[in-house]
Amino acid sequence: MAQVIRKNVRDQIAAILRGEILKRSAGERLASIRELAERFSVSSLTVAQSMAMLVQEGLIEQRHGSGTYVRDRSKRQHVGVLAEVDISDPRTSYFYRRTPQQVVRFLLAHGVPARLYAGHLPAGEDSPRPLTCVEFLEALGRHQLNGVAAFAPGHTFSQWCEAWREQHIPVIGPSDKCAYRVEPDSGALGRMGGEYLLRQGRRRIALMRYAQLREKEAAIFLESFYSALSAAGVQANPQWIRHSLTPCAPGAGWEELRAIWVSSREKPDGLFIGDDNLFPGAAMAICQLGIRVPEDLSVVTHWNKGSPMAVPFPVARLRFDPDHYVRVLGEMLIKLMRREPVANPHVAILCELLQPENSLREVAKSVKDELENPGAMVAAE
Repeated sequence: MAQVIRKNVRDQIAAILRGEILKRSAGERLASIRELAERFSVSSLTVAQSMAMLVQEGLIEQRHGSGTYVRDRSKRQHVGVLAEVDISDPRTSYFYRRTPQQVVRFLLAHGVPARLYAGHLPAGEDSPRPLTCVEFLEALGRHQLNGVAAFAPGHTFSQWCEAWREQHIPVIGPSDKCAYRVEPDSGALGRMGGEYLLRQGRRRIALMRYAQLREKEAAIFLESFYSALSAAGVQANPQWIRHSLTPCAPGAGWEELRAIWVSSREKPDGLFIGDDNLFPGAAMAICQLGIRVPEDLSVVTHWNKGSPMAVPFPVARLRFDPDHYVRVLGEMLIKLMRREPVANPHVAILCELLQPENSLREVAKSVKDELENPGAMVAAE
């Protein structure tokens, strides 16, 4: 029991001193261990243990015969770019595989030290769990981070938001608890997909999109989609609205499309795929079922620019540019780190509609560009 009490006192003293040190300038001399022991009414040994913790965190340095000083952390600090979702998993979205590494390159190109921290959260994980990247948590604990760009499920990331606030670190992250966010405009995406199919004269419209991982974003998407149909006097058939399977699950697109097609004798004449990870499986099912596109079914899908996607039939695309996302996020984070004002703390980035005839050319161009200049540097623009 006495050991637990001593440990708690040591940790409490370290926490108080940590908060004070973070507000002081590099090189400032701290009170001696004896003075601190008198201040906290504890033994010198307890204070020495607290100071050892702060030395290990890189906050202070002890000079023999001189005293203890606030350490210059600027030379050791960097922006932590957290890719919590496993980027080595081929099922992980192209967006999550590309953007974290491109953010690091963008920051480095602008003279901002940055490092990628890779976790191993399974693709499509939809339940809260601790962050898996131990190195990121260690860097946070050592106060080595002066900024964070996080690519992680909001429910997993939000539990660490208090730590950012305590350390006054500018953060751009996925959680509603983060003051600054950059994300796709889900409302516009839902509306644009529905309106495109309506303009094609389609009135029996089906939808495929995962709605569990980010529920607030999904709700905005679905509301906009339903509103677009309602404005045209079209009522959605609940049997044709599929959002139960994560796009990262093997065969998810195939399963969802077949479930739509066999749900009733009446068949949809329009299909909106709201996540590009679902498209390959859905396209396979369409071909296997002998569905003619666009004669029987007009198709529009979300698509991340640069993502390889086989197109066996004419399909319209709502193109989202991950590299544009990187530029917006990178510029915002640099402003925050410079303590410059940010006009809009929540930026929603729009998609661009590509007609079927333009989609094939766009895919061919993307493949050609990637072959000629793999991993093109977004920061150069």
